[in-house]
Amino acid sequence: MPERKLERRSILDPAVADLLSNMEKKQAVSQLPQKIREKKAREREKIRKRREQRVTYDLPPDLRQQIKNLAAEHRVPASQLVTLALVRFMEAYQAGQVDLGIYKQISNSPRYEWNLVLPDHLLKKTYRKRSVTR
Repeated sequence: MPERKLERRSILDPAVADLLSNMEKKQAVSQLPQKIREKKAREREKIRKRREQRVTYDLPPDLRQQIKNLAAEHRVPASQLVTLALVRFMEAYQAGQVDLGIYKQISNSPRYEWNLVLPDHLLKKTYRKRSVTR
């Protein structure tokens, strides 16, 4: 019978492993040329400042594509287009022009009491190109 080779596994606490990983990253960055370090620091700061404005929502793929197409057609960022749409929705909702109750169905989730179930005819509307005026 062949002899089993025994190896010693090092068991590292996840917090210690994370600390070591961060130290290795800092050391690697410190060895970069100063211009590159400064550029990376500026990029990190830019990302940190934008964090307050960022949010993630689940959207149907067709709607995402329509937003992308419209943004490309008008040569504007998709996030600004969606911001406009959400501001207009909030105005319409506050003016009583939107009734969320017609879309509500009881949720099975312990986190939410309701789900909004949108009818297919709303989700399947296709975006049609219009002539762009500048």
